Amino acid sequence: WEEILERGTWLDLTGRFLHYRFEEKTDPIDGKKTYMRMLRFPRYHQWRAVTKLERAVLAEGPGHNYLIQHSAGSGKTDSIAWAAHRMAQLHDADGKKVFDGVIVVSDRQVLDGQLQRAVEQLATTAGVFQAITRGVDSSKSKQLAEALLAGKQIIGVTLQTFPHALTVIEQNAGLAGRK
Repeated sequence: WEEILERGTWLDLTGRFLHYRFEEKTDPIDGKKTYMRMLRFPRYHQWRAVTKLERAVLAEGPGHNYLIQHSAGSGKTDSIAWAAHRMAQLHDADGKKVFDGVIVVSDRQVLDGQLQRAVEQLATTAGVFQAITRGVDSSKSKQLAEALLAGKQIIGVTLQTFPHALTVIEQNAGLAGRK
């Protein structure tokens, strides 16, 4: 409680974590759409995970592996969305961006959709997030390479797309040296 009640913590919580999540639901019988609005506030373990990750990246730089473990129903989607936005906006002591972009990789289509909605709803500026999806004119691998070249801050993609996209990324000279 002492850590949470610090002035800096409250400013961080209200400024970078607190947000509304909007959901649209369709009644299966009559097809009527309803909209729900929920205020999202991080639980302690979510806030701690994101802030510890931020501190570790600032101390160690990019290129390291980290594990954040949450149990079922503990808010993994929100933790991932908050972490993705935090990493996309992270600057070092000299004011230089730590990462050129953040790629959120999920292993299932359903989870990918949930993550895309969560990350999109945290974006305060249009064009920050790019979801790599089917039904677009180009392949998903090409979409990912184009999003990286365009400098999208956060990109959402499924695990199945990533190995194919990695070949396209490695062959693209414009992506060399990016973090």
